[in-house]
This record gives sequence, structure tokens and C-alpha cells, in this order.
Amino acid sequence: MKSVHTVAIIEDNPIDVFINTRVIEQAELAEEILPFNSAREALNYLNSCAELGSMPPELIILDIRMPDMDGFDFLEAFETMPETLKQYVKIVMLSSSLDPVDQSRALSHSSVVAFISKPLTRDKILQFPI
Repeated sequence: MKSVHTVAIIEDNPIDVFINTRVIEQAELAEEILPFNSAREALNYLNSCAELGSMPPELIILDIRMPDMDGFDFLEAFETMPETLKQYVKIVMLSSSLDPVDQSRALSHSSVVAFISKPLTRDKILQFPI
């Protein structure tokens, strides 16, 4: 498994953010972990990266079910971002949903490289196509 410089976690549940952060650290997946409590907050960060020409996270671990703006809303907004940013970022959808419709909907987005079920584990990280 290859590691990346920066991983963003977009997750509204603080316990899941804590667990995912620990699993990512133990798997040595990334040098830096950026937690975002909402999809909107993460989009604002990505927009600032695009405007400033700074490096976005190479990998985003995105929850589907969140209040205000869910993971699918995030993907729709992400699709409108500059091509240079979209080509750099890979997205892994992380969900407690077992609905095959959610999985096929997520994987229909070109930036989504995997759909995995919660909880995040080291073994699942080792299978990330990054």
C-alpha cells in the first residue's frame, strides 16, 4: 500500500472521526490528517486550495449520511471544481449503508475510487486503490 501526504476525513460523528484518525495513523496511510465535521467545511477548504494554488489532500474519506449536506451533495459540488484539483484527489466513500443503490451511485462519480462499509479498519485501508 502506498501512503499519501494528506488525508481528509469528512464525517459529522466525532467518535467516528477519532476512530478513523487512529486507524489511519496506525496504518501509516498519511503524514497529515485533516478532519472536517461537515461536507460544506471541506468544500470551503478545497475551494481555498484551488484559489490559492495550494495542494489539496490526495485522499478524502467521505461519509454518506450527514446533516445539511450529505456525501452525495458533496460529490455533486466536487464535480464543479477545477479539473486540476479533481484529478489530484481520490475519494473513498465510507458508509454504514448496505444499500447497493448507494454503492453504485457513489461509484458512478469518477473521483470515487472505493466504497467501503464502516467501520474503517487497517485491512480495508490496505485495499484502497491509491
